[in-house]
Amino acid sequence: MRRPLFPAAALAALATAGCSLVLDPIEQRLLYRPWSSSPAYLASLASAENGVEEVRLKTADGVMLHGWLKHPRRARPVERFPLVIVFGGVRRETSWMIDRARRPDAWGWLFVNYRGYGLSEGAPSEPVVVDDARLVYDYAASRPDVDASNIVVLGRSLGSYVAVRVAATRPARAAILATPFDSLAAIGAKRYPYLPLGLLLGERYDSAAVAPSVKAPALFVFAEHDNVTPVENGAALASAWGGPYRTLTLAGARHYGIERREEFWRAVGDFLQELIPAGQRRVRAPVL
Repeated sequence: MRRPLFPAAALAALATAGCSLVLDPIEQRLLYRPWSSSPAYLASLASAENGVEEVRLKTADGVMLHGWLKHPRRARPVERFPLVIVFGGVRRETSWMIDRARRPDAWGWLFVNYRGYGLSEGAPSEPVVVDDARLVYDYAASRPDVDASNIVVLGRSLGSYVAVRVAATRPARAAILATPFDSLAAIGAKRYPYLPLGLLLGERYDSAAVAPSVKAPALFVFAEHDNVTPVENGAALASAWGGPYRTLTLAGARHYGIERREEFWRAVGDFLQELIPAGQRRVRAPVL
């Protein structure tokens, strides 16, 4: 019997070493695929009248990220407000959620698009998206008007992985994970059992591997008829979570469109309200 040209261990090492070279362009073409948006429309969203502030962040490699901070409706100028940072899913940038994120009134909402989405520059891939997400968190925590002890990360679909990675390395108050998944390899193994996805992906998009280290409370929202990130994959992530959590399954819902359902926002609002009980001492902003 002839020996293989390369032992399995060597092939694994080669696959790992070439992972970024192979996967980055595949991710950009097949996984992220951002839809085009009107630059004029996106630039018009920020205004003092609607309480939306334009945000621009420069990354360490010189890429400009673009987004919006929606100020709370009941914040006083002398108070720091709690904040939700939103990490979106594939294809669609996050501006369309600005009007839907309305409660609780005391919370602010931060939406910064991935590279290549909306007005953000560059091209997305797993390493840079995760690094950029941490940059967004650090920016929010450094703002004098934000209560850094009450920053919640909200991830939708692909963004659930980004939110988990941020919560594992930053002191997030809590996490809200909508249509999440345990790992991309686990989902892919059901559909493409003949592909060595676990070997190719390595640690990329493996939320379940990180989840045990996160001790913050979490809300998991599943769509009953989700054929993209199935409920069982989201439930597997919840089972691996290192902190307290609750789950909600939206009856009859599919993967797309859960943000248009009132029960989704009701659950999110109730969860946020419980994090800061009524009557809790307000955090004063520093005098500048």
